[in-house]
Amino acid sequence: MKSSILLSRVCLLLWLGSFPALADSTAPAGTPAGTYISVPDTLSAEDLSVPVERGLFFVPENRADAHSRVIAVHFIRFPAARKSAERNRPPVFVLPGGPGAEFNLSWRPALYLFERLRRTRDVVYVSQRGNPKSRGLVANLRVNTPSVGWDVPDSPARERERQRQAVKQAITEWTARGMDLRGYDILNVVDDVHELRAALGYDKIVLRGCSFGSQWSLAYLKRWPGNVDRVLLSGVEPLDYGYDSPQWLWSSFARLAQRAESDPGLRSHMPAGGLLAALKASIDKLEQHPVQVTIEDPEKGEPVRVALGAMELRQVLADQSVYGETRDEEIGYWPRFILEIHSGDYRYLAAKVWQARSRRGDGEALILPLIDNSLGITAARDARLLAEPEARWTGDINSFYHNTRDLTPTRVVGDAFRADGPIQVPVLMLQGDLDWSTPIENARHLAGQIPQGHLIEIEGATHCDEVDVAERQLPQLMDQVYSFIDADFAATSPQKLFSTMPRKVAYQPIRFPPFEGPALYERWLDGKKRGGSKQ
Repeated sequence: MKSSILLSRVCLLLWLGSFPALADSTAPAGTPAGTYISVPDTLSAEDLSVPVERGLFFVPENRADAHSRVIAVHFIRFPAARKSAERNRPPVFVLPGGPGAEFNLSWRPALYLFERLRRTRDVVYVSQRGNPKSRGLVANLRVNTPSVGWDVPDSPARERERQRQAVKQAITEWTARGMDLRGYDILNVVDDVHELRAALGYDKIVLRGCSFGSQWSLAYLKRWPGNVDRVLLSGVEPLDYGYDSPQWLWSSFARLAQRAESDPGLRSHMPAGGLLAALKASIDKLEQHPVQVTIEDPEKGEPVRVALGAMELRQVLADQSVYGETRDEEIGYWPRFILEIHSGDYRYLAAKVWQARSRRGDGEALILPLIDNSLGITAARDARLLAEPEARWTGDINSFYHNTRDLTPTRVVGDAFRADGPIQVPVLMLQGDLDWSTPIENARHLAGQIPQGHLIEIEGATHCDEVDVAERQLPQLMDQVYSFIDADFAATSPQKLFSTMPRKVAYQPIRFPPFEGPALYERWLDGKKRGGSKQ
């Protein structure tokens, strides 16, 4: 329901430009939960402009507390391009990832995603409560973990102490400022979507999510199945799969290693046993004999000495953004990184460790541990992951959750909520086989639970890159994906539509740069001195 009184009270607080984050997310006194305000706006990126309705939806901060204060959740509604003909079609609710991520709607591929989705339906983009990146009445809810420095190698014990200290401090600070952090859990986030749906006048909705957005969608489907029309997912994360599998991450490494080992420009440089054998040997070596590496501060021109152990190698290993700016760089340079480390050239690893630890950022969103720890993991799967042999090489890739889950005040859902079960609505999934954040095995697991489901595996795709890369390389596939959104299932069955879609497609072959030429460190240093490259 829309209120002109509310509009007069708070419309000036609605961020339509570069409005700074407010210190508190409380709605003005007397604002009733379940109401919203909105104003018209236009989003633009390059040659694309889209009319929207930007709004704030008011919700209880903690629905378990009858006396909860009211906070605001930001949303954007994109009207259907063919509104008159499609008035009664369920809208698409787009749920971002993270927790703590937001779409950059000034980036054309992201805005184009919404333009395609709204062809036959309204589209509603919903921010997560407490997300410091969202617009409107939002607190700068952050966790600022202190850096370990670079003069000694890191260790799991030091990492645990830093993370626990940071989360405790953030919880204490924001609780003292009047926030009820118990309300920033998976169930309240789901119910924000459910109640916004009702306030906007919709019965059923279509869910679109990637990464945590997929898990958020599945949580909504678990809690409110009768209000879901269909689901489009990528970067798939089932409800009990917020913790990652070392085995499946290692399998993702193996798929990239296999392609690199057969590349003509790299084949002659491969050590005995291949890339993964070289990686294991490098981890062993750094565990037994940490090293001190001297690099140059590119701004000051001064030498910097960085201590490296196995933990430093593990910390950057699965972060594809470490290796370059584009998808081809991110996965194309990873084999060279392993080969350089194996040959004893640790300079690039030292540069990335130094760069990360000397960077002063805003910190992580506090809702990341609050929401993810509220969803948690079943004890059986947690034990299974800890026992996987590949954890010997990856380390505890779920250490942040293990280190903080007893600290967060959000209520934890039970095993029944996380449990697998048949999903009765039509579901289309896109998943890359080089996704190191949510490995492809996640989607394969979920596919077995969906009678009206279809999984498209994309060879060479990374995490949620279909918004950009698939649009350029596989435009016909993306036309088929959006036909799932547009389809009238009263006229044609999901199974019939899925029968026209492939089960496997492939991006163009990865371009692995030749091993000859400047080392990764030299490329990085040159780029930094020129002031242009992320490398």
